[in-house]
Amino acid sequence: MKIKDFRVTPLFCRFKQPYFWAQGRHDGAHIALVHIETEEGILGLGETPATMMPIHPILSFLNTVKPLLIGQSICDISHLIREIYTRSFGIETASHSSPRIANQIFAGVELALWDALGKTVNLPVYDILGGKIHKEISYFGFIQGDTVDELSSHAKELSDDGFEVLYLKVGRGEDFDFQATKAVRESIGGKRLRVDPNEAWSSLQAENMIRKLSQFDLEMVEQPISALSGVNGLKSLKTNCSIPLAADQSVFTPEEAETMCSSGAVNLVTVGLHETGGILGFKKVASIAEVFGIDICLHGVFETGITTCASLQAASTIPNLDDGNQIMFQLLEEDLVLKPDLRPNSGKIKVLTGPGLGFELNEDAVKRATDAYKNLPR
Repeated sequence: MKIKDFRVTPLFCRFKQPYFWAQGRHDGAHIALVHIETEEGILGLGETPATMMPIHPILSFLNTVKPLLIGQSICDISHLIREIYTRSFGIETASHSSPRIANQIFAGVELALWDALGKTVNLPVYDILGGKIHKEISYFGFIQGDTVDELSSHAKELSDDGFEVLYLKVGRGEDFDFQATKAVRESIGGKRLRVDPNEAWSSLQAENMIRKLSQFDLEMVEQPISALSGVNGLKSLKTNCSIPLAADQSVFTPEEAETMCSSGAVNLVTVGLHETGGILGFKKVASIAEVFGIDICLHGVFETGITTCASLQAASTIPNLDDGNQIMFQLLEEDLVLKPDLRPNSGKIKVLTGPGLGFELNEDAVKRATDAYKNLPR
């Protein structure tokens, strides 16, 4: 059960429509598709989205991994990931000294290792991790659009489709945020509404905006201020606000999770597999939050259904999982997962039962995304 080959394919996956948030507009997702092949011919797949950095340095760093993996046992995931983090950037600049960056780069490698191991022993990853707790995972309806009318219309559509939790991106200007939140509340009735400014507000702006938006019965505000403000910034804000707060960009590592959760600054931690470096890191962060009675909400980045499947495997084993989690593959014009059907039913996706991460790759979609990457203007 040794690793024979490692390779990375750069992709560009187009969105169905432009994606708008506090940081601007995006028309697609840059993805590094990771392939790990064993001597028995089993192929493990993972992905590293280029969300918080360009794809070119990601590809460069991923290509340093190959010598560390070839000839090693597919079972030694913890050891291999440790080796990657301590040796890939060179002894004097080891990536364990920059975990926020390294986690995002190497998560795709860890996911591919789990996929290969699960396929090798013919078990879903959650069984290797000790078994699932949840049979299905609940997600929020992710409202899309550029105008207030578009956001309101899509919110109603998602509500009618059975989503009980709706999620709105704000941080796009005081008047726009107010009008959009008002329109969405009117279109979804009494269903649960969360907003996410993506660090767009200063502490004073956050206090003022949360007070203004509180009339629309918000369930939660996610990362309203910069992660650079640290625990004290969120803790001070929580003291002056009546609406629960969630940490997102403030928590990537187990150390950050302990600091945030022990402070009492937030009511929820929103974090995903890419911020935590994969499934093992995600479970560590979730366990720390559980000690403090805080739930974990799955976070999404510009990713494909591959991450959705991996998240289902990991999240199904987490006792303190939130019921309004995030998926992002639905933004894509074409997903990379051929089977199973990942579309939520009344806001829920059943935990997958296939071996490994539990999906079949859409090879034709990969080819089209490869061609799209090659044809991007340089």
